[in-house]
Amino acid sequence: MKNVYSENFVKTASPAKLIEMLYEKSIELLNDAKQELEKEDFIATNEKIKRVQDIVTELNLSLDMEKGGDIAASLRALYNYIYRLLIEGNTKRNPEKIDEASFYFKELLEAWRSAMKAVGNTANMKSDQGESHFNVSI
Repeated sequence: MKNVYSENFVKTASPAKLIEMLYEKSIELLNDAKQELEKEDFIATNEKIKRVQDIVTELNLSLDMEKGGDIAASLRALYNYIYRLLIEGNTKRNPEKIDEASFYFKELLEAWRSAMKAVGNTANMKSDQGESHFNVSI
């Protein structure tokens, strides 16, 4: 059962904070997936990786290619690459691919946090609509 507090926090978080949370959750899930893979629990590994794939899909769909320009294009290419790593890590049961995907999420998280510090208060950043449009559970 989901924690109601966590669920409400996610629903009220700014889009900037949600992206940070999605990166954090991806790292956590990939760590879990690697542990499950080491235990040869391939069903649990698959479930964790599929959740990360859902996150990557939502991150990709959230990109505004018109406003984002080269940065959005670079992120799209990186998200697509991470997605391919996840497929390969899952289907070939390759922990190195899982590690590589996790590495990119850690880099993205660090860069995102730096960018949000440079811009100012992440909690007050709002999208044009004032609400997020992510469709994944954290």
